[in-house]
Amino acid sequence: MNRTISTTVSYLMSEKSRQFRLRIVQSLQDRTTTTTTTTMTTERRGANMRMLELPIPPLPQIAAVGYAVWQPGTRHAERVFEAYDVIFCVSGTLYMQEKGERYAIGSGEMLVLEAGLRHGGYRAAEEETAVYWIHFRHAPAVRRPPHAAIAPGQPLAPRSDQETEPASGAAFIPKYGQVDLPALLPLLDELLRLSETLTLARSYELQVLFGQLLLQLQKARSVLPGRSRADRLGEAAAAYLARSLEQPFDSAVMERELHYHFDYLSRCLKRHTGMSPLSYRHHLQIERAKRLLLQSGDTLGRIGEQCGFQDATYFARLFKRSTSLTPGEYRRRYSVFRT
Repeated sequence: MNRTISTTVSYLMSEKSRQFRLRIVQSLQDRTTTTTTTTMTTERRGANMRMLELPIPPLPQIAAVGYAVWQPGTRHAERVFEAYDVIFCVSGTLYMQEKGERYAIGSGEMLVLEAGLRHGGYRAAEEETAVYWIHFRHAPAVRRPPHAAIAPGQPLAPRSDQETEPASGAAFIPKYGQVDLPALLPLLDELLRLSETLTLARSYELQVLFGQLLLQLQKARSVLPGRSRADRLGEAAAAYLARSLEQPFDSAVMERELHYHFDYLSRCLKRHTGMSPLSYRHHLQIERAKRLLLQSGDTLGRIGEQCGFQDATYFARLFKRSTSLTPGEYRRRYSVFRT
């Protein structure tokens, strides 16, 4: 944030100021989904809310954090900034634009301004507007999907004792929209306290705390309107398939267990994992077989049975299709145990 046109003062961490902010945030909990000045769009609160997909590793690194009060008549300077700028609005409305796209950030909302993109205020604040801001460094977002298009349960390849490089993954944070500000306030305040009294020994703690904030933002997406039931059923379907691996696959039994039609469960699971029920079951079977091949001395036939394969030939064929190795070859190549 531009400190030359906003008020950022250390006494904001005082108990009096803290109680003032808590009262503001408490009022957000009672607020309806519409405000007196604007109607919330689907993008800001529902299945079409855009998310930023940040590649990891490495983890995002916090550069600075602050709390600012914008007085009526002031607006953000225009600039190209070489860091991400995250804004959490506590009260009032901050009017920002990025590459020509305009955002009115109201109380209880956030916006992520992306590194390297021109941004600035397109309109002056009409009332006293209080915001938290965080600058952090990271690679550009890989993509900006609507949150309904993300499959949070998509499995990644499990790690073995042969791995020497970290697995590739992603962090997802909202680009713009509502957040649970009362839940984030303790983290934001702690980040401020740490930054104001930063020492060499506590610099790592600041980075860890920032990681917790990003994790909170990512977790919050699962409770956004329009996805709660689908998420719940997708997770339930995945859990059902995991606990029933040793049993023959039966869609009718799955329907009875989860009390929904199989087609609907399949769609929910697909959205959650990116896989159909049978594909996800095969994935779980092969990953369990890999673990047993490396960690147990059971025969290949017994391992196949423990993974739900009654036909050893089918087990070997499916395993080789997935790994390019037969079960026996996989065990000989990767097991660290020798007899």
